[in-house]
Amino acid sequence: MPVSLLAALLIVVIAVAFSLQNAQHPLTLQFLGWTYEGSLVLVLLSTLCLGILIQFLATMPIRFRKSRQITQLEKRISELERALGEKTKPPTH
Repeated sequence: MPVSLLAALLIVVIAVAFSLQNAQHPLTLQFLGWTYEGSLVLVLLSTLCLGILIQFLATMPIRFRKSRQITQLEKRISELERALGEKTKPPTH
């Protein structure tokens, strides 16, 4: 299991444990005239999910670029292997 996956899993477990221990605390959020009253656990878990979504969306261009580069390199490897195979064939008379 990759280290990054273990680290992400650990962060999620810690966030859920923290949220569940603070579930009974009411919370009032105000932002640009918008007011939300609810439980601290909902705010913490939704903030964690929002952070994960933002990170996923922020890395999409990099993942697409790397995927395209891998495809191009695999195609180039196939071409070079084919060319090498043609050069190493013994001549037929």
